[in-house]
Amino acid sequence: HREVMGGDGATTIQASDTGVDRLRMTIQAIGYSDRALTTATATAVPADCALVADLGPRAAYSPAEVKLLRDYAAGGGRLLLMYDPEFPVSPELQAMFGDLGVQVGDGSVLDPVNHAGTEADKVAVPYYPPHPITNDVAMTVFPAPRPLGLLKRLPNIEATELIQTSTESFVQQVGGTLATLAAAQVGARPAAARGPKTLALAIEGIWPGGGQKPFRLVLAGSASFATNGFFPYVSNGDLAVSMVRWLAGDLSTPKLR
Repeated sequence: HREVMGGDGATTIQASDTGVDRLRMTIQAIGYSDRALTTATATAVPADCALVADLGPRAAYSPAEVKLLRDYAAGGGRLLLMYDPEFPVSPELQAMFGDLGVQVGDGSVLDPVNHAGTEADKVAVPYYPPHPITNDVAMTVFPAPRPLGLLKRLPNIEATELIQTSTESFVQQVGGTLATLAAAQVGARPAAARGPKTLALAIEGIWPGGGQKPFRLVLAGSASFATNGFFPYVSNGDLAVSMVRWLAGDLSTPKLR
């Protein structure tokens, strides 16, 4: 992004719609700082990190990167992982989530009932289960999110499906259009494919098979909802910042809206 100084002394930030500058500026305003972690060469996560976030990666993780994240979480780390449908989930990463009874699905979710405007792939979420992340969050919009699945519940693990779509939702492998939505409504898609889809999970507890301290993890099937282009939409920014605050165990910094 670049800063442009106006004649009245005001500063305008110009940035790519796909960047996360708005989220970065907001968490900096409440006292956080961020720095890059090169997971391809790192052997451990620095001890002073409140949490590790990976928002919208495009290249698959190597086995060593998956091990880095797993070891960090098993040692009591905090992870914020947002994966758009374009992100290839490696077998090793899927196995890591499998330890928690979770699956990362393919494709993108369309919701004929709750969506922004006439675009069924911009899923609107008006209601949430009780959780510290979502207690003060109003409606959010998720552009073309991928589905997640909570396959089973495990001892010593508390998992909450933070974001769910309507019972008429379905998954397709390409971007949603009104034509595909109309086709689905007249029976072109099997009825069994319809049902609520999970778009975000909050998980905490002791990592199975040798966890040392309580960990926290937020997994979202969309990073796009938190990017510059969608951060100002409805309560998207509130949700993204609330995820950061919950992971860090932060109850003291001011809530900016």
